[in-house]
Amino acid sequence: MYLISDKLVELVEKHSDQIIKRWIEHLKIDPTTSSYHLNMEYLGEKAEKILGQLGRWVSYDTSKEEVGKRYAADGIELFKMHVPLCEAVRAMYLLRRTLWLFVESESAFNTAIEMHQMKELSDRVILFFDRAEYYLIRGYMEEMNRKIKDTWSLNAEETEKIFFYRSFYKQ
Repeated sequence: MYLISDKLVELVEKHSDQIIKRWIEHLKIDPTTSSYHLNMEYLGEKAEKILGQLGRWVSYDTSKEEVGKRYAADGIELFKMHVPLCEAVRAMYLLRRTLWLFVESESAFNTAIEMHQMKELSDRVILFFDRAEYYLIRGYMEEMNRKIKDTWSLNAEETEKIFFYRSFYKQ
């Protein structure tokens, strides 16, 4: 199914390198993302997997489960890299914001159809990023729970006093 916002998705995919460069420059100076300052290459690669394939990720054909598996795995990886959860979420927010500012600056939206394109893209991007952030947090918490169990030899019942069972992606 071709949506009218697909034109804007193609714009983002075509210029993903520019958007990523702007995002990384912002992260470098943002004190709320200081854990990433040593991992800029990693961030660039992750952002390219999102923006370079934006059409896939914002497609209504991409299931929640597919997004869930990918971003829960990223959450686990970020925990293992010792990136604070608040910084991981902040970086995702800044990527979405940088993407949106790029689209606004590079697109003319004077007609009703162009305005609809922008709204449709906004809806698709917000839905994707909301899902990605949700599963990233779940994966991160799941790995944190595992680490706590291993470090202090706790069982599931003991860690459920901190991490509620429904908190985890894998149940």
